[in-house]
Amino acid sequence: MSLKAVSLSEQIAEHLSERIVRGDLAPGEKLPEAELAKELDVSTNSLREAFRLLEKRHLIRLQPRRGARVCEVTESEVRDLYNFLFLLLSHLAAQAARDWKPGEIEDLAMMLPELERLYRNADMPGAHQVAFRFVEMATARFARNRYLADDIEDLVPLLKRFSYIALQEDTTEFDMSLKIFQRLLENVLARNAEQAAADIREYGDNQCRLVLRAIAKRDAA
Repeated sequence: MSLKAVSLSEQIAEHLSERIVRGDLAPGEKLPEAELAKELDVSTNSLREAFRLLEKRHLIRLQPRRGARVCEVTESEVRDLYNFLFLLLSHLAAQAARDWKPGEIEDLAMMLPELERLYRNADMPGAHQVAFRFVEMATARFARNRYLADDIEDLVPLLKRFSYIALQEDTTEFDMSLKIFQRLLENVLARNAEQAAADIREYGDNQCRLVLRAIAKRDAA
């Protein structure tokens, strides 16, 4: 493929990120710089900058004189990610419930029917994308703290990777997610900050269990 546009390194990083999330680039796989640059029709300098972005997002590791490799998926990394990121997201949910203003919540609420339609049509990749668009929009709108927003933004790609593993493990996970998502919106609209935070934590705990189950199966195979 050819990538020629502004913010080329970001486009490269997004492209490789999607391949890592879907498992097309497997855990531990080496990312050969010269071959990838030729495949994507980009300079090695642009690719190296994309690698730095992916390392910041915890999707690859850069090792001196050994190049780039896709990060492994381990039990400790899964637990660490869900424990920390969902602490941040629960704070975000509570803040949204306390502080939302008219015009800030309606378009987010309209994503629920879209998610339900995609789920009924068994379009799990599409539903996955919409769910993360919701997270990105809510973060930009309600974080109101650049450090909180930056931390969530940097960790969301890794959450995409793990949540995709959860979907592969059990597609009914999305049905549970929809129910929690609906409760979350109801509690945000009702300005019930404590319960909105609890909804997010429940979502994270449920998904974390599925990812850990998938890892256990992989390790036992």
